[in-house]
Amino acid sequence: MLKPIDTSADNSSPPKRGEWERFIYEGVISTDVRELVRESWKRCATMKVDPFISGAQQVLSPEEIAIRKKRSKDFLAIARPYLDTLCSLVGNLGTVIFLTNEEGVVLLLSGDPEELRRQGRINLVEGAIWTEHETGTNAVGTAIAIGQPVQIVGGEHYCFSQHEITCSAAPIFRREELAGVLNLSMACDRTHPHTLGMVAMTAKLIEGEMNNRQALDTEIAIKSWLDATLSTVPKGIVTLNSREEVKFVNHAAANILGLDAEEVVGKHIDLVFNCTPPLSRMMEKGLVMDNMEVTLEREKKSQRFTISVRPISVGSETFAGGVILIEGKEVHRLVTEMAGAQAHLTFHNIIGTSPVLLKARDLARSAALTNSTVLLLGESGTGKELFAQSIHNGSRRKGPFIAVNCSAIPRTLIESELFGYEAGSFTGASRSGRPGKFELAHGGTIFLDEIGDMPLDLQTVLLRVLQERQIVRVGGHKPISINVRVVAATNRDLLARVNEGAMREDLYYRLNVVTVLIPSLRERRDDIPLLISHLLPQISARMGKMAESLTPRALQELCRYDWPGNVRELENVLERAAIMASGGVLDLGDIPELGGHIKPQGQGRQEAELLPLEEVERRAIVFTLERTNSIAASAKILGISRSSIYRKMHELKIPLKGRTDR
Repeated sequence: MLKPIDTSADNSSPPKRGEWERFIYEGVISTDVRELVRESWKRCATMKVDPFISGAQQVLSPEEIAIRKKRSKDFLAIARPYLDTLCSLVGNLGTVIFLTNEEGVVLLLSGDPEELRRQGRINLVEGAIWTEHETGTNAVGTAIAIGQPVQIVGGEHYCFSQHEITCSAAPIFRREELAGVLNLSMACDRTHPHTLGMVAMTAKLIEGEMNNRQALDTEIAIKSWLDATLSTVPKGIVTLNSREEVKFVNHAAANILGLDAEEVVGKHIDLVFNCTPPLSRMMEKGLVMDNMEVTLEREKKSQRFTISVRPISVGSETFAGGVILIEGKEVHRLVTEMAGAQAHLTFHNIIGTSPVLLKARDLARSAALTNSTVLLLGESGTGKELFAQSIHNGSRRKGPFIAVNCSAIPRTLIESELFGYEAGSFTGASRSGRPGKFELAHGGTIFLDEIGDMPLDLQTVLLRVLQERQIVRVGGHKPISINVRVVAATNRDLLARVNEGAMREDLYYRLNVVTVLIPSLRERRDDIPLLISHLLPQISARMGKMAESLTPRALQELCRYDWPGNVRELENVLERAAIMASGGVLDLGDIPELGGHIKPQGQGRQEAELLPLEEVERRAIVFTLERTNSIAASAKILGISRSSIYRKMHELKIPLKGRTDR
């Protein structure tokens, strides 16, 4: 911004010719010379400016002038009307008025034609550079140097060619940065005492308009940027003024509400959101509210949304607010993603080639392409959830996969967990209510595991949901439509449960549309080696172990076992074996007891042979060497170094017998 105006030069007389000559020829400055002029002369002498040059020494080419004008386009557009006004007032009084950029380059030039021709002899033309470095002490160059308005009179100019003119100049700042300089020049005998003040005032007007326009442009740019940004946000955003009228609606909010954004701007919030509870009531509280669930009533149809309210305040006064709007299905998608309720497994993850497994897989694959309810029957650990996820991923549904273990949820909570609840429906309930698993699964699949253990009274509610495809929250009365694929699973005999009165017969037949029988592991023993080769490397990598295969006799024993816990038990056994193993090949000694069938090596008889430690070591080394025929591999399995196994073989008199070192 402009600094205080120094008008002392208006009433001062120029230094005598002898004072200028004494400095130029002797380097001595009289105290009669103004301080700002003295300092400028010193700068010019230090820069070795020639005091006898005929005028501005550097004039830019037309191409360079055009570049400078383009850079200062906005500045020139604002300043030009002020220069025209100033010229109309004093232009016929023998004056030259011009504007430079921050480099001191003349960009605009006007004034009395005769004076323009006269001062043209000292290169006062467009493109001339009028800095102290180029033309010595002059009003433009000195104003740039000291950053304030200045008047240079006649002999105060450092260069002799300018001693017949008086220049008055004022710098123009844009946000503390120099934008240019306004200058008015005339013959010394025509100088008016208020010339500098007039120039400084004009410069201040240009500066004020430039900064105001920049602030307005910045505000417009920020608003445009903000509007563009908010328009791309997937959440619906509505802003309000102090009268609770809509000021802005982004595209997401307009789409969610099914409204024209331009039509709702200016309307009261409750006319736009005909919801329960009214939004104006929330805004009046002036509180920050997060994830409040509201119901929007529109043409005999209700929509559920989750909103967050943000008051906008200045000081102690709340004058506006913002509403963040998320459609119910989007809330459910975000919740299920955060909760990890997604299906990652597909039919490719079902490992095995036995006919019974392939039959079950093919039936499930066919059922996946329909909307029919699927019932998965199989013992614990056979992979019922694997089949359920595969069915979900094999379908055309893009919604979430929600798994519910009906036997793991407490009896008092299972209804609210499945169907949700309204605000205040019971002690401890969330004040905004909460959707249930069926709502969260909208557009996707709900997997009801252990369906045979669902309480009898809840079976009635579930039957109604399956028939009507609607749920009613606990404590609520409005039905909520759902689009959910149901996959149920159990390890129980459901028909026996019906005969016992523990399961509704109509629910059984509603679930038993497509039934997939998942075989136990003992029914497909031929798949055990394939499962082990698939599972063991994954388990070892996860545990940071080296085990990747089994010896033939260990594999034979695992194939003979009945596996009452099925694939889940097999995974657990392999994990424990990988933890205990010290090498890359698992043998019987690494495998834990399995129902009394498989026992670690050396414990197969009631009375184990008692051996000295040396013999135990000898047998272990010989046993390992016979199965690897490699010193290095045997050492790795035994968990000792190669030098140690050589030493032990020497001590225990174990022959090499052609075994390789690798």
